[in-house]
Amino acid sequence: MEYLSLIPATALGYLTFRVTTHPTSRIRRKLPHLKTGRIQFLPVLRFKVFGRVIHLHHWISFSIVLGLSFFISLGVVDYIVTKGILLGGIIHGLTVPKANRRIIYKNYSLEKLITLEKNISRD
Repeated sequence: MEYLSLIPATALGYLTFRVTTHPTSRIRRKLPHLKTGRIQFLPVLRFKVFGRVIHLHHWISFSIVLGLSFFISLGVVDYIVTKGILLGGIIHGLTVPKANRRIIYKNYSLEKLITLEKNISRD
């Protein structure tokens, strides 16, 4: 019976990430661009390493956390609602077009990547 709460939590996670992670969303545009050195924290998580930019998508990190939660007790992640929200975020990330799921970018500055995302979303 507890697993019935997984369905609404998954839907909530999917809709939340659909609204907040799109490059043109009002919520994402209002987030500050926090960057220190080679790491950008907000609105996305990116690392610059060896002339390449590695973009850690939310669905990748959620997959890791959800996978670990089945083997290790992680506090709040043990709740079925939290697992549903993580699952919704993973489903959302995998349903975006493949061109937007790139993980490694060649030799771009982070500022160019931000403007590239805006140009891609307009097409």
